[in-house]
Amino acid sequence: MKVGCNYWASHAGVRMWSQWNETVVRQDFERMAEAGIQSVRVFPLWPDFQPLELAAGCQNRPRLLQFRGGPLPDTPCGRDGVDEQMVQRFRTLATIAAEHRLELIVGLVTGWMSGQLFLPQAFAGLDPLRSPLSIKWQIRLVRCLVRELRDLPAIAVWEPGNESNCMGEIATPQEAWNWTNAITAAIRAEDATRPVASGMHGLMPGADTEFGSELPWTIETQGELCDLLTPHPYPHSMSKLPARVDPHTSIRAAFQATVELRFYSDLGGKPAFVEEIGTFAPSYCNEQSKAEFLRNSMFNAWAHGSSRFLWWCAFEQSMLEHSPYSWSAWERELGLYDARFRLRPVGEEMRKFRNFLDALPFRELPLFRRDAVCLLTREQDFNAFMANGWSSFLLAKQAGFDLEFRFVADGVGRSSLYFVPGIRGGSWSFREEFLALLEEVRQGATLFLTIDDGALAPFESVFGASVRSREMRSAPVRFRFGGELFELNAPFRLELCPQEAEVLACEEDGNPVFLRNAYGRGTVYLLTVPLERELAGRPGAFHRPEEPKWFRFYQTAAEREIGERILQSCHPLITLTEHRDTPEHAWIVAVNNHSETLSCDLKSAAGWQPAAPLPDSIAPHTGILLEYFHA
Repeated sequence: MKVGCNYWASHAGVRMWSQWNETVVRQDFERMAEAGIQSVRVFPLWPDFQPLELAAGCQNRPRLLQFRGGPLPDTPCGRDGVDEQMVQRFRTLATIAAEHRLELIVGLVTGWMSGQLFLPQAFAGLDPLRSPLSIKWQIRLVRCLVRELRDLPAIAVWEPGNESNCMGEIATPQEAWNWTNAITAAIRAEDATRPVASGMHGLMPGADTEFGSELPWTIETQGELCDLLTPHPYPHSMSKLPARVDPHTSIRAAFQATVELRFYSDLGGKPAFVEEIGTFAPSYCNEQSKAEFLRNSMFNAWAHGSSRFLWWCAFEQSMLEHSPYSWSAWERELGLYDARFRLRPVGEEMRKFRNFLDALPFRELPLFRRDAVCLLTREQDFNAFMANGWSSFLLAKQAGFDLEFRFVADGVGRSSLYFVPGIRGGSWSFREEFLALLEEVRQGATLFLTIDDGALAPFESVFGASVRSREMRSAPVRFRFGGELFELNAPFRLELCPQEAEVLACEEDGNPVFLRNAYGRGTVYLLTVPLERELAGRPGAFHRPEEPKWFRFYQTAAEREIGERILQSCHPLITLTEHRDTPEHAWIVAVNNHSETLSCDLKSAAGWQPAAPLPDSIAPHTGILLEYFHA
């Protein structure tokens, strides 16, 4: 994994191209290299690089496009409306990057940045994602920049732009596909040698949303048209319910980057990396907490397959008086360096992590083992999608195993263990999809399913019980399981009549809420409360000692898979990933996702021996690498 950051020049922010200062840029790249940075994401601001203006005639009718008040220059760049001086400035930046052995990720159509829309004057008032005129000139901009810059060795990755789904408001998945396809095809027409990353955020699964979606920008479309996917996981993001609940130093926050990474990679079918991460304003957490959050997040993202990890942003922007910094407190104090160019604790953590990676006995960590499939289903809005997937991932980690995400429309895949969190509606899966899932169970798999406000058919033949009645709840559900009392909200009460099913937990009045039933050679578990969605909005659910051990439900269903792992953790805040490079050799990454040192209470499987004695403890918010051999 390469560590990196996003970059705007320290003296000017988004105005770096119009207020170009080569001396400052050289100093900035020298500082980034000193901090151990390897990968830098840069942004040719659209109106600076393509300064087109619309000249209007009588009755404000468009007449022609101009270049800075005059005709388009009769040069290859000029005919594309591209400013050759800006291209030369970018070449200088890329040359400086190469001198410091820093790779560049280039967001080509940077029209959205830090909460502000930047468009050439000619396209003001047009939707950049839908207007044929705007898209035509975006394609020309992209082809020109890639053609003029493709010889620069520092450039490692092209992108359509930065969070381009924020540039306009589109209505259909087809429009999202068309724009993405137009820009990525333009890139590849000029350079087929470099990967194209998405640069998008805020995506949802939508493999079967050809005719409509709550969010038309889908993970599957980006995976189809791009080579790399790019989550932007900011804790306390207003758009993601689970991100707003717990402190930056909680296990929930420490795994946000990893959860979004796995959403994108698993559902999109392409590698992904953490492209932007930060902690917003200093009123959210102090420098120490920020550094602990970063260290924990880096260890988890590395263990779960992120190829890069980029902080937002390289330099302080609190001294800049222009927008977007003038209007957004989020955008001012995000740098690895402060306003006096002192490396902040987050910068020190990135440098330390780079040194840790450089000292490893291998170049790349083998892929981590996964034991189960989490099926994400239809009729979920963005927050329900995030809530169910995020909670399911954390419950599995704390139970002692790992899962992969699949969208139900993509097929259930092959697994010995399936989790279907929080079904909603009558079309959460289609008939053939549910029957395919049940066939896997019939052949020996285990299914664990929780109900939010969803319908199941067939029911009795699968779950070994019938439903006498269904009614809206007016109070939380209270029930005991494994000697602990659990309480959470649920929209409806199902009055169950067990037949063949084994009752594992009941409400205080005796109504079953947790069942286990044999189905063919396999087993089904049914929990009639929305466990995952409720935990997503419950502060401290995964780390406070007074909380019941919610992961026990997942642990019960995954007993077989947990028993097959090389190493087991006895503490829910110490999580493990297993990386086998041969049948007889494996690496284990153990991470302490807590603010205190924890005893390293680990249990090795029979036949496996650690290469060195296991440590007694793990420091807060950090990880250790263990080597195992099969005896």
